[in-house]
Amino acid sequence: MSDLVVILGCCVLGLLAHASRHKHWLSWVLRVIIAIFLTGEALSALAWVLVGQESAWPVQCLMGMSVISLIVLFYSGRRLISSFLGAIEQLVSGQLIVALLKKENWSKAAFGKNSLVPNSIPHMVGLWIYVTSIGFLLSSISPQGFKLPSIPIPLPVSIGQLFTYNGIGLVLLAVCGIGIFITRKWKEALSRLGLVKPKWSYVGIGCLLMLVTFFWDYLWSLLTHNLGGNLASKLSGYNEGSFQVGSAIGPSAWLALATALCAGIGEETLIRGALQPVLGILPSALLHGLLHGQFDRAPIFMIQITCWSVLMGICRRYTNTTTTIIGHAGFNFISTFLFAFNP
Repeated sequence: MSDLVVILGCCVLGLLAHASRHKHWLSWVLRVIIAIFLTGEALSALAWVLVGQESAWPVQCLMGMSVISLIVLFYSGRRLISSFLGAIEQLVSGQLIVALLKKENWSKAAFGKNSLVPNSIPHMVGLWIYVTSIGFLLSSISPQGFKLPSIPIPLPVSIGQLFTYNGIGLVLLAVCGIGIFITRKWKEALSRLGLVKPKWSYVGIGCLLMLVTFFWDYLWSLLTHNLGGNLASKLSGYNEGSFQVGSAIGPSAWLALATALCAGIGEETLIRGALQPVLGILPSALLHGLLHGQFDRAPIFMIQITCWSVLMGICRRYTNTTTTIIGHAGFNFISTFLFAFNP
């Protein structure tokens, strides 16, 4: 429930940011809100430093988050971040390599196309929410997990949580973040999110993404097989424990369908639809990986998800969000059903 409350709060901030285009005073209200949170972060970090805990990982994350939040608050700082994100996007998407092969000016190719608009209040608020989310998610990770990874105790997945948080919550955050009914009407919102009518070509690419994902999981299972006392097998046991519903096909199919629709649609709409066109492929994929906080003591699986998310992001860059939803939801349905039914 606490996660859903945070999401709803971010939704309100997103709508206020878009409303500030018509009510200029709202932009200053939002700046004050960011400054208040920033001050709280800085004071908390200072308190930890005064008690000699400055070397603790959560404190370092808090300090980094407060510094970047301060940069985000100023226009010149956002310009710097925009140029950096633009260069990263050109590299990850392959556009920089294409430009160099065409013998175009490398600096213009790297820094000439920025999706983050520095003077946009919605982009400022969205960037601050992103930085804050990354900071808190990073602080929950155990750095020792890279040396001594461990898998959490499996808990049954709640369908209610799937719908309220992974499903409706993430979709609501995405549509509020792009200013639905304030900046954009619903058809414009769908277009901005990359949600288009499915075509057979999209289904074909989505099925290919499913195969790539299964192969990707297989490669990482080989990589992690001997980590932490057969970590790959422990992960399989964790998934079975999370999605186990007995030997009946009906309940297993229902859980698999709920997981596929909620995680597939929710995560792709937010990560690929709302965030990626502004922040780029890699930053969006990083958030996607960190959102899987159940692996906070085995960060290698977060890295796995982040790398896979980059592949999905590249696909989104050259197709649309509908295609990545098909691939993501299809993989979730098949894998979850196998874990839930456990034939």
